Amino acid sequence: MTSLVFFIESISTGLYIIGAGGLLWMAYRFLRARRELAIAQFKLEREHALVRRASAITIGGLLVEFLIAVWAISTLVAPTLREIRVGDGEANAGAPRAFITSTPVANAPVNLNVNPLEQQGDQIFSTPPPTATPVGTIIPDMPAAVGCPEDAAWIHIPGNGQLVFEATTVWGTASISNFSFYRFEIKRAEPGSEFAPIGEYTEPVVNGPLGDLLPLNFERGDYRFRLTVFDNTQTLVALCEISIRISDPPPTPTPLAPAGQVVSPTPTIEGVEGLE
Repeated sequence: MTSLVFFIESISTGLYIIGAGGLLWMAYRFLRARRELAIAQFKLEREHALVRRASAITIGGLLVEFLIAVWAISTLVAPTLREIRVGDGEANAGAPRAFITSTPVANAPVNLNVNPLEQQGDQIFSTPPPTATPVGTIIPDMPAAVGCPEDAAWIHIPGNGQLVFEATTVWGTASISNFSFYRFEIKRAEPGSEFAPIGEYTEPVVNGPLGDLLPLNFERGDYRFRLTVFDNTQTLVALCEISIRISDPPPTPTPLAPAGQVVSPTPTIEGVEGLE
């Protein structure tokens, strides 16, 4: 139901145009039926004119009620629902959980130009959430972030310059007045590259999970990744653009046997008796 309300809000301008056009057509039909009724000479002609006039009045009334309903939803119901969602934390689907993206490395250089982060020891924490939210490995000397207003379009995870090698939950904020939708876009960090959308979402989020970034879908290398937020007129209002580096997962270390323990080699077929 909430999605339907926001959808009606996003297309309210088009609904107003359709409703106004319908009212003009019904007004024309009413005036035409009234003129035919005035010059009708036979009973059957008068009855037809009366039916057409009544039909125009009925449909016109329904269109007026339709326009009132669209106005109420777009200006009263939708903003109220949005305030409730932000106020009670429904957009966050519960308290933020602690999670790690692209295993943090101790003493890794950190770019603090994008987001207001609080560093405690070797971990990077976001100030707003009550629980720890470590940022992954940060590559130094990556291009600076663009935009990123904290209250409108803000990416906390991944951080600017982060090394991404596994499925990563994008954490941040996408919330504006007259919100319609937000989406993720990505491009290679090369001259002439253009952004391509990789995900679109219709619910506003305040300091919560925005969606997933799947690096396995892309070639390894440096990328520009951005969050764009649109209002109900399909206008881009706010964005946050950062740099990331997509790489292969680090190799998993092979466990070593305890000191003094001899690891027997795996027997071959010839060394196993009873096999025919």
